[in-house]
Amino acid sequence: MVSWAVLMHITADELIDTLRNEGLRITEARRAVCTVIAESHADHLDAATVYDRARNQLGAKIDRSTVYRTLDVLEAAGVIRHAHVGDAAVYHLEEEQRHQHLVCDSCGATVSVPADELVEFAEAIRKRTGFQPDVEHVAVSGLCESCAAAEGD
Repeated sequence: MVSWAVLMHITADELIDTLRNEGLRITEARRAVCTVIAESHADHLDAATVYDRARNQLGAKIDRSTVYRTLDVLEAAGVIRHAHVGDAAVYHLEEEQRHQHLVCDSCGATVSVPADELVEFAEAIRKRTGFQPDVEHVAVSGLCESCAAAEGD
């Protein structure tokens, strides 16, 4: 994934402190979720990937519901965000610069662009329909440059 955003670097301990501040007991499973997120700070991970990495890379005994609850609490606390990319909600660290995901329907490549570059797009929708879109929450699908060029052949 190409990212134009400025990424925060957050540690597992900082994520764990967030959970503790939100009133959660810190279990090994929650600690594993925080470790996966901290070690994957530049990635956009769905809950299934967090679960798999916690089990396979860290050897955590973990339940899928623990992953979802932990992600929900971290998002509510403002340290991670989610967006719908393809068929899944993906999670990433809250970033200094909001971004939008562009997903290629052909090859699956994902490109991140600053959300402020879509202000005119969102404004045009609002003016035409009165609807105020949340352009950061969902992906825009289409064809990447390479796939568009290949279709033109």
